[in-house]
Amino acid sequence: MSEVLFLTRDGCHLCHRALPWVEESVARRGHHLSIGDVDADPALGDRFGDRVPVVLRDGVEVLWGRFGRRDVRRALR
Repeated sequence: MSEVLFLTRDGCHLCHRALPWVEESVARRGHHLSIGDVDADPALGDRFGDRVPVVLRDGVEVLWGRFGRRDVRRALR
């Protein structure tokens, strides 16, 4: 089981579209999902800036920006 962190911000249309795909893959694989707001955490904002959505698996960035359901499935196998 992996720790998955989905980074987002208010008003992010790409985030809104991608989150259900991430939630689905996390549930299927038994991973643990956390959601972080890059605007609420200065360290996250400094590191990721405008590159949301970002998906980290066990602390390693596996997806960011525009990606599809298939990309999520591959990254969270």
